[in-house]
Amino acid sequence: MTKTNSLFASLRQTVRYVEWIVLLASLLSGLLSDYFQKHPQLLPFFCAYVGIFFGLSGYFPVARPLWQRRLYVGVELLLILLALAMRLWFDLLMYFILAKSCFLLRWREVVIAAISLGIGNTAISAWILPQRIAEVVERIQAGITVYHVPTILLVNAVNYAGSSLVAIWFGVVLVAERKSRQKAEVLAQQVELQTATLERTRIARDIHDSLGHSLTALDVQLELSQRLFQNNPTASQEAVAIAHQLAKQCLQDVRRSVQMLRHDEFDLNRALTNLTDRIRQDRSVEILCNLKLPELTTQQSHQLYCIIQEGLTNVQKHARATQVNLSGYTTPTAIEIELRDNGIGFNPNITRAGFGLLGMRERVQLLDGQFKIQSAVGQGTSIQITIPLS
Repeated sequence: MTKTNSLFASLRQTVRYVEWIVLLASLLSGLLSDYFQKHPQLLPFFCAYVGIFFGLSGYFPVARPLWQRRLYVGVELLLILLALAMRLWFDLLMYFILAKSCFLLRWREVVIAAISLGIGNTAISAWILPQRIAEVVERIQAGITVYHVPTILLVNAVNYAGSSLVAIWFGVVLVAERKSRQKAEVLAQQVELQTATLERTRIARDIHDSLGHSLTALDVQLELSQRLFQNNPTASQEAVAIAHQLAKQCLQDVRRSVQMLRHDEFDLNRALTNLTDRIRQDRSVEILCNLKLPELTTQQSHQLYCIIQEGLTNVQKHARATQVNLSGYTTPTAIEIELRDNGIGFNPNITRAGFGLLGMRERVQLLDGQFKIQSAVGQGTSIQITIPLS
């Protein structure tokens, strides 16, 4: 709303400045002519009209209800017709008001206003025709060449038609440009909102995939230490030591996320080696690792690390596997990664709660890759990931 109000304020200011220029031009053209020397009684009316139009220019109801906009345009057009009836110099202002009405009225109403003004202008021209004829007679008697009166009326009608069309076209162009700016503002707000949503999703995914993994393992080790404290103090101390290491890993995950935000270098192979070494400390899962990954961008490395980390976390928490095979290699067109375990498996067609597999799929999509999962109850699980090389 603030940006829209700012746009309306800018439009009001621009229209006001242009209208002031038109009024000053009308004022100067009237004062510099010899018309008021012959008709000095009309000069106060002329100056009063200029003052009234200056006052109306300060009120531009572009954001007001439709009836107020109609009344505003109607009053200005009526004043123009009255001024034309007194043969005052407001022809330029008349066309400007037609252009301004494009911002205030509907398209049909603008056309009706232009036609009504044209009819009024023609009627006034016919009404003051005797005055023009008298002026023509005076000019003929003075030996001044004059045009045929009907020709003058025809020329005036043609000039009005052409000038009004140009004024309306100009107003329509300005209205279209303003609507385009409004749409651009709305799209910018939508992009900003979408960006914020994507960033929140990314942060939630990072928390789940990094800190979530470490904190889950830390909770398991602390619970194990609590159970073994009385019966097996040695095993309890080992569990506490592992929990200590996991706490350090939580801190490292936080630092790694900060490094990603700062676009520091991220060594994928070293990070994966540290990850598999920590999981091997659990001693309940054997990890066979064969990774030959190329150098990637920091963003790609980070996403692949989180994908593999989440896959290994799912194995630890749900698969009840004793062996995990992690392999990764490069083809001429893509990076192929496979994570396979000998656990209890599951039915992939059944919707499962949690964010693990969903987070992996989302990260693969961010890399424009493909994510395939094969599993069956009692037959383990295999996950294949294909990331195209850019």
